Amino acid sequence: MMFHRIGVILCGFFGFLVVSCGRSPEIYQTAKPLMGTVVSMAVVSQDAHQAYEALEAAFEEMARLEAMMSVFREDSELSRVNREASRHPVTVSPELYRVIELSLHISQITQGAFDITVGPLMNLWPFDKNEKKLPSSQAIQEALSRVGYHHVVLSSKDRSVFFSVPGMVLDLGGIAKGFAIDQAVNVLKGRGIAAALVNAGGDILAYGTKPDGQPWRVGLQHPRNSQDLLTVLTMSDQAMVTSGDYERYFLVDGKRYSHIVDPRSGFTARATASVTVMADSAAFADGLATGILVLGPEDGMAVVESLPGVHALIMTEGSDKALVLHVSEGFSLPLDEASLAVRGVQIKAWKR
Repeated sequence: MMFHRIGVILCGFFGFLVVSCGRSPEIYQTAKPLMGTVVSMAVVSQDAHQAYEALEAAFEEMARLEAMMSVFREDSELSRVNREASRHPVTVSPELYRVIELSLHISQITQGAFDITVGPLMNLWPFDKNEKKLPSSQAIQEALSRVGYHHVVLSSKDRSVFFSVPGMVLDLGGIAKGFAIDQAVNVLKGRGIAAALVNAGGDILAYGTKPDGQPWRVGLQHPRNSQDLLTVLTMSDQAMVTSGDYERYFLVDGKRYSHIVDPRSGFTARATASVTVMADSAAFADGLATGILVLGPEDGMAVVESLPGVHALIMTEGSDKALVLHVSEGFSLPLDEASLAVRGVQIKAWKR
């Protein structure tokens, strides 16, 4: 693994007496492929050895969680749950129990628009198949009979998971990455890192400030032009997660089919191009962003406005392919209408 160091000078003073900086804090950063994307981390430290060890430990934690929660690995703990939980309660690790418990909570908040039992539907749609053949209505209805978060029974007493309907399949793809980011940050803090930014393919958690005292700066991608940024946001002590129909999709007869499936209808989510959620936890923001994309701007924004400390930006696409921006109250977006218009975006809701 290669580490890169960016030097930053930071000095302080008290009254009229200049205080020597000693060893100045610097930013140490690296990147690594994990969880189906590229994960980059930047940490602030006065000690190179401390920074290197903290980064290595954080990446190891994310890799451990990926191995635990991957639906594609037969030897993962999640795959064992999917094989056995219809027959009997399965005792799971504390981490897997927490992420399933949080997922069910988000399902309740979003009225089932986010649902980790979507596995049978995900297996039905041809996201990872060469032949992009749409599933039949009959096949979708059969899969829906094995979907529903209320069929997942948790027992905190023995930390177990049970499926009340046979053939259910949990898929943590909509929340595992956010959970892993949260856990990586916990590792960094435990190693004495006072400030850091973890970015897993655009899902971000930042805490503390850069050595110059400024917040971290992150770009917000244009959902229809990967080479363009809508804007650059500043972040400190919060997570920002974006879910969009441009991440994985396929086209049939000119129609875009997103990799995000509505667990209530069985069909892929349409019309909403992207959802960006800011919250204290990357896991919570991750699951919520997926649920809001399924709900759409009106119902999704109603959910956001009901949650303290949560803000969102929703982009929809009209029949004329025009993009419309919906902004929740409290989401600070350093752009005016003219700047957005240049990027082909209109403002639908603009609250200050």
